[in-house]
Amino acid sequence: MTKLNKPHAVREFFKGLRARSARAVEEHPVIYTVALSFAVTLFIEMASRHSPWKGVVFLFVHPLNFATGMLIILSTVSLGHLFKKRAFWLTLFSGIWLALGLINAIVLAFRVTPFGTIDVSLLPSVFTIFTVYLEIWQIVLLAVVVAAAITGLVFLYIRSVRHPVRLRMAAVLIAGSVLLAVGAYSLTVVGHEDTREETFSNIADAYSKYGFVYCFTTGAFDRGVSRPTFYSRSAVNWMVGNLKEGSAPKVRPNILFVQLESFFDVSYLDDVEFSENPIPNFTRLRDSFSSGFLTVPSVGAGTANTEFEVLSGMSLDFLGLGEYPYKTILRDRACETVVWDLKTLGYTGTAIHNNTGIFYNRDEVFAQLGFDYFVPIEYMDDLEFNPIGWCKDKVLKNEIIKALDATPDRDFIFTITVQGHGKYQKGVDSEDVEDLGVTWADDPEDENALAYYMSQLRETDEFIGELVDTLSRRAEPTVLVLYGDHLPNFSIGSEQLANGDIFETEYVIWSNMSLPQRDEDLYAYQLYPRVLEDLGMSPGLITRYHQQMRDSEDYREGLNLLEYDMLNGEYFCCGGENPFTSTDLKMGVEPVVISSWRLDGDGTVHVFGENFTDHSVVTLDGDQLETRRVGKNELTAPAPELLDPEEFEKGGRVLSVSQVTVDGLPLSSSVGVLINEPVTPTDE
Repeated sequence: MTKLNKPHAVREFFKGLRARSARAVEEHPVIYTVALSFAVTLFIEMASRHSPWKGVVFLFVHPLNFATGMLIILSTVSLGHLFKKRAFWLTLFSGIWLALGLINAIVLAFRVTPFGTIDVSLLPSVFTIFTVYLEIWQIVLLAVVVAAAITGLVFLYIRSVRHPVRLRMAAVLIAGSVLLAVGAYSLTVVGHEDTREETFSNIADAYSKYGFVYCFTTGAFDRGVSRPTFYSRSAVNWMVGNLKEGSAPKVRPNILFVQLESFFDVSYLDDVEFSENPIPNFTRLRDSFSSGFLTVPSVGAGTANTEFEVLSGMSLDFLGLGEYPYKTILRDRACETVVWDLKTLGYTGTAIHNNTGIFYNRDEVFAQLGFDYFVPIEYMDDLEFNPIGWCKDKVLKNEIIKALDATPDRDFIFTITVQGHGKYQKGVDSEDVEDLGVTWADDPEDENALAYYMSQLRETDEFIGELVDTLSRRAEPTVLVLYGDHLPNFSIGSEQLANGDIFETEYVIWSNMSLPQRDEDLYAYQLYPRVLEDLGMSPGLITRYHQQMRDSEDYREGLNLLEYDMLNGEYFCCGGENPFTSTDLKMGVEPVVISSWRLDGDGTVHVFGENFTDHSVVTLDGDQLETRRVGKNELTAPAPELLDPEEFEKGGRVLSVSQVTVDGLPLSSSVGVLINEPVTPTDE
């Protein structure tokens, strides 16, 4: 009998809980809403810190910051009182904040950088690598939880009781919470512009000190470069007028930058032992050529932001909290970069990346940065993949040489590797894990994951050695810059590193020329000006500014002024007009070409040509056909339409080959072959 009554007791409990909540909302709406906002804020901070205790500590150590976050939540949750089914809307608005807090907690389990508003725009890119970070059962569980939450909301909406709207009370509560939130925000250090850069230079620390709600909201409105108080045409003209013109360089070598995914020397990590140096080639180059530490803007993720600083010579410190320029300002505005600067000296700009071309919108943004060609994985052949599923970096050597051979003049080639990408825990079954004899006293649970990561480092280092060996045998003068984009995504603190900074990677400048060895530590945005300085090159304003003003007292202020003028201002530095426009970016350095084709009696079309890859898809009038690659230069696809006379009544058909992403998005297409009438199939 007791067992039969248990379900009834559970139903009665929740029924009573719902009734008590409904009475509280009706009898004490303000107290209930404030208490709900407090509870949601506290839960979010506990989840963000992966610790209930640390969430409580945050409340008492930073009460003003906690209160500001709570008032922000209160401002949004209070909107529920504007609706008759207020119980549903209060639950929905508070549930959205709870979901954001849980997402941040999950994100922090995989990377150091917290979840920000800009990450919402990155979701389409994240979906393409979802299975890398989550197991199938985790994805299924996540889907079940989302479905359950939606079902619960629908059920709650249906069962919610309608009540008259207390408009005056709602207006007072909303207005009061907004005014208090704005007032509390203005009292904090982030509310003062002169301390903004220092406060948000380390996003993880900012989230820890000011709270998730506070920083997430700031990120929603903090975009672009804030206008400096001293910004004016005369100030910009005065600064630019004091820069000396650069002289023509005596030598113009090929300049190659290789951005190495999650690449760093593990020997800097405390309490780690291993039997073999996984990066002997990089170590040898570091000892023999110019090198140093490179301060980058991110840890564990954010490749595109290091990329932006290196290519543009601009600092992310002046941009919005957690901003990705590839997703914001660079979607609509081209800006000066090393690519544009070198184009004035006759260089061709090529970007190469052994990952999909749409990640971080590179297929669009690279045109804004001045590149002439972009070679993503969709245009590469003979690919190999590591146990996680990332393309191995060895393919990049031939792609770099191919790009060098494709142009008659000098080249600037920017290569982005991907093999060292996480999630490393998913590769612990790799055969290479045991080879390096890795032990990690500080983190024995991740010991195998670190061993897997080091096995990927070793293969990337082999690519470096082969690339340097190949370049050294070429007759053309060449400079090769190697650097890590950020540290790998392990739970590493600055106190665990010999260099004492989790934002530092390393760089090396190799060349087959007689360049002096000059070791120094740099910021990522100082790297290319330093390289060009070694070569006697000073094209472009940003380049000359770094080279001539780096040691001045007003260096940072001047860079802020110039950066605002170029990204958000009036371009006073160039006479009031942006001289940079999007290039006609070509995908792949070698065009995909159809040389011939034939049709079998069963309606299968055979397409023959050049530069096909596993991402080549036959299209008919732009519609993708189910394509199979049967040889280096042959594709097949069903095309029975070509046998049907009725299909040609409105004109000819166009047969072409497109390079498409794994999601079927076409990046480019070959020149089409016009078919004017039904085809008589061959006997082959």
